[in-house]
Amino acid sequence: MSPSIPNFNPDEAEDYVRNYDIPTITEFVRLLYLRDIQGVSISESEFLQQQKEVLPILNKGMSQWIEKNRRRTFLSFQEVMAFFGYLGLNGTQIPELVDAVDHAFTTYKRQGGAFIASSGKVNKCGNTNFLRAVLALGFAEDARVEQACEEYLDFILGREGECHVRTDGNPCGYVMVRTLRWLNEYPDAWQDKRYRTAVKNIQKYLLSHDLSTADYPRRNPEPNKNWFKYGYFRSYQSSIFEAAEALVQSGVTKHPGLERTLGVIGSTCINGTTWKPRYIQKHWPITILPPQRGKQVGSPWLSLRGLRIVKA
Repeated sequence: MSPSIPNFNPDEAEDYVRNYDIPTITEFVRLLYLRDIQGVSISESEFLQQQKEVLPILNKGMSQWIEKNRRRTFLSFQEVMAFFGYLGLNGTQIPELVDAVDHAFTTYKRQGGAFIASSGKVNKCGNTNFLRAVLALGFAEDARVEQACEEYLDFILGREGECHVRTDGNPCGYVMVRTLRWLNEYPDAWQDKRYRTAVKNIQKYLLSHDLSTADYPRRNPEPNKNWFKYGYFRSYQSSIFEAAEALVQSGVTKHPGLERTLGVIGSTCINGTTWKPRYIQKHWPITILPPQRGKQVGSPWLSLRGLRIVKA
C-alpha cells in the first residue's frame, strides 16, 4: 500500500502539474509528467518527441560546463549532469550528454570509483549525484559506468559493511539520502547481496532516528535548517522531502518515522497541490524555477515529488 501525505490531493496535483504554464520550464515539467505520472518509457516515441523540445536548452546549458577550465571542477559539473539526470532523458541518444559522460571519465575519474577534481578531495554527494545521473540517463550498459558503481559501492560499504562516516565518527544524513537515491537507480541485474546490504543499512540508519526533526548525531547539536527547506535540485544538502521520496522508492512504505515525516511535509502543502520551494539553486546555467520574492508560488517539481511518494 502506498503512503499518503496529509493535506495533499494527488488528483488536483496532477492537474496542477499538467497545466503549469511558466514557459521557461514547461518542457521539463512535461517530461517529468510523462515519465513519473503517466508511466511513459523514455524510449517511447511520445517521450522522445517531447525530449526534442528540451534539446536546444540542453545544448546551451551543457556547453559551458564541459570545457576544460581550472575554475570548473567536477563538483559544479556533476550538478549540471544531475539536473539532466533528474529529467530522465535518453542520454545515450544525445551527443552532448555522451560527450559529457566521456569528459567525466577522462578528466575526473580516479581509482576506487571516485570522481575528484584537482584538489584531490572526494565529495560523496557529488559522486553519488553523478553516478545516479548516468544511470538515470541510460548509461548502465557502459562498462565504465558499471565498474565505477561497483568500485564506489565497495567504498561506501567499507570493510564492515556499513556506510562511510564523517570525520567525527557519525554517518552523514545528507550522504545517506544521496547514496540511497543512487542505489534506487540500480538495474535489477546489479542488485546483489552487497547492494541489498547497503540499502538495508541506509534505511535502518535514516529510520533509527527521528527523520522528521533530523535527530541525527552531529557535532553541532542543532540540525541544519536546510533540512526543512524543500527544493528539487540540490547539491550538498538534502531535505526531509527528498529523504522521504528516496525511502519510499527503496521500498519503505509503512513506518512510524516515515509517517511523522510525511505529516510534517503535508503541514506546509499549499491548496492541496504543491509546496513553496524554500531552497533555490542559484547557479544553474538555465532557469528552472520562477522568481519567488516572498510570494506563495508553488513548485511543480515538488508536486511531482509528492506524487511519486503517494503513487509508489
